[in-house]
Amino acid sequence: MKAFLALLIVSLAPLAAAHASEAPKRTRPNILLIVADDLGYGDIGVHGGKAVPTPNFDKLAAAGVRCTNGYVSAPYCSPSRAGLLTGRYQTRFGHEFNPHVGPEDRLGLPLDQRTLADLLRTAGYATGLVGKWHLGFSKDHHPQSRGFDEFFGFLVGAHNYTLSKDARPTFASSLSQNLIYRDREVQKLDGFATDLFTDEAIRFMKGHQERPWFLYLAYNAVHTPLEISDKVKDRLPAEIKDPARRGYLALLLGLDDAVGRLLASLRESGVEKNTLIFFLSDNGGSGLSPFLAYNTANNRPLRGNKGQTLEGGIRVPFFVAWPGKLPAGKTYDPPVIALDIVPTACALADVKTPKSVEGVNLLPYLLGEKKEPPHDALCWRFGPQKAVRKGKWSLVDWRDFETKTSSGWQLFDLSNDISQEKDLAARHPEVVAELSRAWRHWNERNVAPLWHGSPTEDPTAPKTTPEKAPTP
Repeated sequence: MKAFLALLIVSLAPLAAAHASEAPKRTRPNILLIVADDLGYGDIGVHGGKAVPTPNFDKLAAAGVRCTNGYVSAPYCSPSRAGLLTGRYQTRFGHEFNPHVGPEDRLGLPLDQRTLADLLRTAGYATGLVGKWHLGFSKDHHPQSRGFDEFFGFLVGAHNYTLSKDARPTFASSLSQNLIYRDREVQKLDGFATDLFTDEAIRFMKGHQERPWFLYLAYNAVHTPLEISDKVKDRLPAEIKDPARRGYLALLLGLDDAVGRLLASLRESGVEKNTLIFFLSDNGGSGLSPFLAYNTANNRPLRGNKGQTLEGGIRVPFFVAWPGKLPAGKTYDPPVIALDIVPTACALADVKTPKSVEGVNLLPYLLGEKKEPPHDALCWRFGPQKAVRKGKWSLVDWRDFETKTSSGWQLFDLSNDISQEKDLAARHPEVVAELSRAWRHWNERNVAPLWHGSPTEDPTAPKTTPEKAPTP
């Protein structure tokens, strides 16, 4: 009998091995991170926007989870992106302001910080950046020195939309002269930037079918200059006469069209159900001060704008979609932050999340596996401005652009005052004490800014820098 069993085991072993080899392997998802620039919270349909239709933004929101309390780690372009790509508060490593003044080899995301692209590339992902970088201009700060296999876009904070091979750009930007690169080579292009970036994004996604990919698609829309594409000019509402608002809405229409093209491409390529999509803005819309790339954006019902630690500066549209994996049409109300994108992506890519990362993997929360909020509290520092979000409470010390004065600590109950109109600091001094103490404890781990001086300096003051071409 023992001999028979032994013979049976030997004879079945090849079948078991063959069955094991045919077992489906876990497929790591593609990761598409779409970032808009200075998008108004209240300008898209799913947030109540009615000036122009945004069906593709609304479709993306409905395809997954809309985080109703989604935040970025800074109310300004470059520091927000530094936090986004590292999963760390950028004030931990001195990237507090935009890198526009100082030695070129020092300006940008510090070289000892690892990006999400670094992490995913080591795990075998193809990595690409299309659009705006704004995290450094030198050779060592170039995207291809920071984890990206491919780069198509510009290095600085803003760019023209209407491009011509023969015309010099009219919208100047520090350390740029409006150069668009493919990898490290300057390109001369005809077209509209939003369309060109979408074309390139689709090319990248279709060109990497053999292994998982990570694409950071950082549009410059709807940042200034407020240029109108011929493709959308006839769709602008005739009743809106303000040229700046018409320009902004034209960029918004073009960006919505771009999102539609991306979703269609994923579907047609058959990878829609194996692609995790994040969509957010880098900060709130700039609808107030001409010193902050004023673009007429509408952040209502939120108060405040780009450059302020009020909700309108730091709370943004924030969608997460993964058809078949995440529930469709769901809203998630506990506060989340852009820092969470790095650990979420790492978990899906089977990459160990660095200990320095301060975000959390959102998937168990969005799937309902974890019931508690992802964060006990979230904190911000932007020059003299401060903020803490804990539960329903928002404690803010913000700066008024017009008077150049700080508000001092103000307390708001966001559960019934999303517009931050009623200061409750005098009524709840114990909450002010608790949250301000939490902010001070958090701030102990921050460092001084690497440029623009001390944390008490006004980061919104105009700066002047001679234009020069970067050396990527």
